[in-house]
Amino acid sequence: MVERLVALAVLAASGVYLGNALPLPPGTAARPGPGFFPVAVGVFGSVVALVWVVSALRRAPAAAGGALTAVDGRARVATTAALLVGFCLLLPWTGYPLLAFLFTGLLLRGLGARWTAALAIALGSALASYYLFAVLLGVPLPPGVLLE
Repeated sequence: MVERLVALAVLAASGVYLGNALPLPPGTAARPGPGFFPVAVGVFGSVVALVWVVSALRRAPAAAGGALTAVDGRARVATTAALLVGFCLLLPWTGYPLLAFLFTGLLLRGLGARWTAALAIALGSALASYYLFAVLLGVPLPPGVLLE
């Protein structure tokens, strides 16, 4: 029941965020305006929240024994924090494309995803984020030693 309420609250918050971002001038992909990124984040957040709401409503409420324990939660937070610190420290040497793939794959695996799903999502998100930022937006991302 709590998951359903939280999912609905996140969907509502994403909708409000998107509604506030829409009046900003979007610009184009070649010359993004001040609303380009906020609208993209709002759309992404709304889609993810909608998928979460549908998933939470279709699933039977979890039994009390199925919830994460405090130890599981702390381990996941520690894994995420360690991966974020490692990402920041290794970025100049390893480069964005490879490190984004490794970070996402290890993070998803640490959060309980199967290896095949984690690696597939990691590859897709690394390629999509590199294309968006480096190619479309022209953000200079560190290539790392492998791509120099």
